[in-house]
Amino acid sequence: MEPSTPTTASTSSSTATSSTSTPVRVIDGKALFEDLPRTEPVAIDLLDRILADHEGYVAALARLLRAGHRVIFVSGNHDPQLGFPGVRIRLRERLANAAGHVRFGDSVLFRTWFWQGPDGIHVEHGNQYDTYCSFRYPMAPFLPPERGHDREIHATVGSMAFRLLGARLGFLNPHVDASFLMDLDGYLRHWFKHYMFTDHSLALTWLKGAFTIATRVALGRDKGSPDRADQDAQAASHETGADVDDIAQHRELFAAPAEESFHRVLREFWVDRMTLGALSAVAVLTPAFFRNRTAVGIAIGLPLLFAAYELATPKITLDDNYRLIATRAETIQKIYRLKAVVFGHTHVPYGRWNDGVFFGNSGTWSAAYRDLECSEPVDPRGKPVIWLRAENGRLSGGLHRWNGHALVPDFEKVAPVDHQRFSESMPPAVGEPDAVPA
Repeated sequence: MEPSTPTTASTSSSTATSSTSTPVRVIDGKALFEDLPRTEPVAIDLLDRILADHEGYVAALARLLRAGHRVIFVSGNHDPQLGFPGVRIRLRERLANAAGHVRFGDSVLFRTWFWQGPDGIHVEHGNQYDTYCSFRYPMAPFLPPERGHDREIHATVGSMAFRLLGARLGFLNPHVDASFLMDLDGYLRHWFKHYMFTDHSLALTWLKGAFTIATRVALGRDKGSPDRADQDAQAASHETGADVDDIAQHRELFAAPAEESFHRVLREFWVDRMTLGALSAVAVLTPAFFRNRTAVGIAIGLPLLFAAYELATPKITLDDNYRLIATRAETIQKIYRLKAVVFGHTHVPYGRWNDGVFFGNSGTWSAAYRDLECSEPVDPRGKPVIWLRAENGRLSGGLHRWNGHALVPDFEKVAPVDHQRFSESMPPAVGEPDAVPA
């Protein structure tokens, strides 16, 4: 529910307005999206539009409700607006109406941070262990109380990056991390292939976006407080039934929001290297204007300083980040003494059993392709589904693939990093499903 959907268009000579107005400017054929506030009224409007555009999804959930199942929404960094009471009321009403009776609304549940079932299954998105996507207080991911009148979601660095950079560059797939998290060689190849021979300015878009993000992070840091941390743990205990002391241990696993390390933000968006690179370029030219030892020293010293800085401050890789997130699942299992821990967030599906405990990632059903023409899916084996069954106190199941007709067990069990494979075998399944009701 990233609020960047336009509904009102205006040109330099005229303005067109729809029945509900969210602005987008169209100038010379180019749409300039406004940075909509992350507030409850905007979120409700976005939810209405999303549900209207996904009637098949609504109908499928309605069938589940009529069959006697529950539908549980677990929020993550993409949809913290699901914590707003008005959003929950609207979604519950819409699904109950689609199912045919108001009573079905009682079977639509929400979890702001994580869900735990009576069979020892723990489900959460996993963004709290990613510094660019974590909230300081997941149960109340809002701007500090002293800022603003309405409650507004405190934007993560990841959210700002997609709004101000990813959504404006044109040739990056937000569903495929490898398309936008590259090394210098990768960025140069990308620029040469998609931008060098066009009028589209990658440099200006990056320059404006990166420095806007850096400015917002510098000015918008939330210092937090112990009282708010305690309130967050109490709220999670009240919503999930988990022990508040266990939740306090769970919170210690969080990755600090990226705003805690301003240098890391500068490095992630190449602001530091671009600044040092520009200074080094100026330094190299200095002897052409000032012929003295100082100028020569600057011409040699600054580039060397730049090189030393680059070697001394390596950037964490995407694979390292994914491995770190996966290890958090093992610690969470020990804290709550669970039988299964399931994450999302990384978009890399996997499933493995370890001493009778299941660890998995549900992957993504988003439009993830390896090419811009969207002809080569990242994973052609089918849509990933984590299916776990509890019988006589024992869990079975694991990672499956929906091929359009049936759920097929995925015995390859992709690891947290997509180029590795697990070799562990699954325990014998009990009542393994072979299909999902249409």
